[in-house]
Amino acid sequence: MRRFFLLRLNHWWRAFLLALAAYAILGTIVLLFVPDLAGVFLLGAYCIPANSVVPIPHEPAILYFAKFYDPFWCALAGTMGSLIACFADYAMVGAAMRHRALAKTRSSALFQWSTKWMKRYPFAITVLFSFTPLPIAIVRILAPAVEYNVRRYMLAQIVGRFPRFYILAWIGHTVMIPTWIIIGLGICLVVTFFIGARAVEDDDDVDDDDGEPDLASASVR
Repeated sequence: MRRFFLLRLNHWWRAFLLALAAYAILGTIVLLFVPDLAGVFLLGAYCIPANSVVPIPHEPAILYFAKFYDPFWCALAGTMGSLIACFADYAMVGAAMRHRALAKTRSSALFQWSTKWMKRYPFAITVLFSFTPLPIAIVRILAPAVEYNVRRYMLAQIVGRFPRFYILAWIGHTVMIPTWIIIGLGICLVVTFFIGARAVEDDDDVDDDDGEPDLASASVR
């Protein structure tokens, strides 16, 4: 435990913790003075991990809370959660990119091709993946990998994420989707993610003939 407290965090982790602390203070103010918006605060907190590399879908939560709150508040909460997650993106991906186990991934043709286009059109690509159903985790890896300016990265997130969240919230607020359907949607999204991840892992195991550790083993070291 003592070693944990003595651990020196880099500036990205410090920024992430400060953002979490600021959000907690904001949440306390909301609970004290505007308790009717407590659910909005919970939605924003949920959207922090749900808008990171963690396989938690944000769509079901937005659809559910939109049944009780105005789409604007839901979109605002989701966007705030996404912005807070940006600091964790840069912390985790930056550390992973320095790991020697990922040397093969960094030198792969696909990764080199992806980073080439990310360097050329970082803002547009971030907005595209933030707004559309394309997997946002791709940009959350590429932006830190190419060391894209974090302020511009967050601005692109606002441009893409807020309208996406607003549209989802408007649908949930207008259609009033039954809760059991929303839960089923969340389960389907999680299962789909793990099936896709398993397929990629199996392909890596087949292609990895030189004995180098794969991405999964690198993440637990």
